[in-house]
Amino acid sequence: MPDHGYPASLFLSLGLAAALISGGCGGAGTPPQQQPVLDLSKHRDSNLIPPRVVPVLSDRATADPINSVPADFDFHEVDSPCALEDPSRQPIFGDRFLLFYEGSCCATAPHDYAIGLVSSPEEDFNPLVINRTIVMSPASMPPLIVNGTPIDPRGSADPTVIVDHDSLVNTAGRYQMWFEGTYGSAGTPSDTWQSAILTCTSADGISWTTPTFCSGLEPGPAFDTLSGNVVRVADPSVVKTSAFTDPYRMAFEVERTDGSSVIGMAFSNDGSAWTIRDGVLSGAPAGPSFSGGPGTFDDIAVHAPSLARETDAQGNLVEWMMFYEGRGFLDNDTVIGYATSLDGYSWSGFNLAILTSSSDNVSPILFDSDDLKQPSMIQPSQYPGIDLGDPGDPNDDAPYPRFLLYYAADGEEPLVADRVNRIGLATGS
Repeated sequence: MPDHGYPASLFLSLGLAAALISGGCGGAGTPPQQQPVLDLSKHRDSNLIPPRVVPVLSDRATADPINSVPADFDFHEVDSPCALEDPSRQPIFGDRFLLFYEGSCCATAPHDYAIGLVSSPEEDFNPLVINRTIVMSPASMPPLIVNGTPIDPRGSADPTVIVDHDSLVNTAGRYQMWFEGTYGSAGTPSDTWQSAILTCTSADGISWTTPTFCSGLEPGPAFDTLSGNVVRVADPSVVKTSAFTDPYRMAFEVERTDGSSVIGMAFSNDGSAWTIRDGVLSGAPAGPSFSGGPGTFDDIAVHAPSLARETDAQGNLVEWMMFYEGRGFLDNDTVIGYATSLDGYSWSGFNLAILTSSSDNVSPILFDSDDLKQPSMIQPSQYPGIDLGDPGDPNDDAPYPRFLLYYAADGEEPLVADRVNRIGLATGS
């Protein structure tokens, strides 16, 4: 979903909210470190002098102003990237990297959200093989039944997708997606809509089964100690481990009644029925696993987790990693933060963000000079690597960096209406 709005009451009670979300790590986390050991560099267009930070995917109105029309599902903006690498596709489809994203066709409510897909043999999605294809929309979603009354789907957003590399290409169920579905009756304001997490599968990443609702993702009162209720569960991020029981692990955002957000964890045997856990408690008694800190860049809210596992050459777990969108009291802008864990329950944050906005003193205005949000990190395999010249010559390929971090961002435009989300890339080790 697009930018998170905060009620005025939140900023009038900073002291109360600060006390509410202080504490940083859930469970008995290891002591936080001062600075993350990461070195990231934003993607630049080297054909420009000097090279400029540029998006890898823009709204269609910007990318193709001649042929695009307002009815295009991603005409207005692109948001919420989920990137994955699938080298087995290259001999068959000619692509290697897939980027699922949330597209919006219009700037004013009610927003129509759909999930799109682009693919490419290159990590910067140039050239494209699959070009701006809708893979999930409200037309494919089931209604939400509330007290016996069906509520119509309004949008599909915030995708997270995994691939089963042990399955053959074009095998049913090779890809599995989770996403946030929004629901509301026709004519009702978008701020009254409800949301749910759904899942579906695909053989090729393009055609998907009818989504079904996930169960068990109902946070208990520990997630909001003021009211005992939460506003919304959003932005799922899922990985599948080799564990014999509950191999699926999900990080998700929980929006609270005061406008702040925290991150919870859930586990599943099939990717559909989930149990929330915090390392000590399970189900309704469980609380948040991460609430930001120890720095100030995320002391108002943590959003949109991106979960990953780093392994050694033998496939043994080194550590869990979580990239996320953080918002602080002192600056209303959002940045990208990073936390680590040895068990996936207890998370240690850092004092500093790992990725911040570009300068707003550059003309033309850079696409990510305002808010950075919705991170999606992958660790690419090392062959053939980044192309340095002739696409047909594997000898001029350099190894991929340790991380490919995709993110959504908007520019510091004078008019708020012009601040649309586009998708960028940062690489590093």
